[in-house]
Amino acid sequence: MKIYGESNRSSGLHTPLLTLDDGRIHPGAWVSFRDPAVIDILAAESFDWVCIDGQHGGPEVSELQPLIEAAHVFSVPSIVRVPGHDMGTIGRVLDAGAGGIIFPTVEDAATATSLTAACRFPPRGKRSYGPTRRSPRYAKQIPGRPQEDTLCILMIETVDGLANLDKILATGPDGIFVGPYDLALSLGTTLEKLTSGGEDGILADIARRCTAAGVVPGIYAGELGLAEKMADLGYRFMPTASDTGLLAVAARTAVAAATRLADPLGVS
Repeated sequence: MKIYGESNRSSGLHTPLLTLDDGRIHPGAWVSFRDPAVIDILAAESFDWVCIDGQHGGPEVSELQPLIEAAHVFSVPSIVRVPGHDMGTIGRVLDAGAGGIIFPTVEDAATATSLTAACRFPPRGKRSYGPTRRSPRYAKQIPGRPQEDTLCILMIETVDGLANLDKILATGPDGIFVGPYDLALSLGTTLEKLTSGGEDGILADIARRCTAAGVVPGIYAGELGLAEKMADLGYRFMPTASDTGLLAVAARTAVAAATRLADPLGVS
């Protein structure tokens, strides 16, 4: 599809895509800061993917494109958690080059169907074709090819979403992403009880149902210990670190070391 005035050249920068259904476990990094330099540092260390948190994190929609491109410079796939289900916002995030979208608080099949369609070009979906925002920096997309479609990942984080999980899975998203903090709140339990349920627990059941439906299960972990437990339950993609967490732990470690250094001098 030729766009009037379109350049015949591009930078050669490609859009790296995360392959969720390859049977591997994919550790990622969760990004809440709005500075592309943060993603430069994380992506350079070769996380499988980075997620830019547009719901509870700092970045505004207008700031997403340079954050996404910072990941792509290092060939690291970018995923964006959008703030909600607004179709205008979804379109802008897709046009900015995100390789996947995580949608918060999906609670029924009708919502799941609408969000999945928004991520896919016709005939598989209803995504609008807007190439001029990405061209000529990126190669032009070819609508209609499944490999051009952005990953659609739906969050299960409420009692209603859990109750309708099988119907949501039947709509054919690429992945399910469990939000354990909000799910624990919605269930009236604690995060510790929810994540310690083992093979007989709710989280293990969610992972099994996703896998049986051909949908890849993921979950927010944020640290390696919890990620290892979730991988044992069948989850295949999860952030094992976050920018805020890494900074806090490094700062705590540095302060503890400095305190030990000061103690021999009698400084409290």
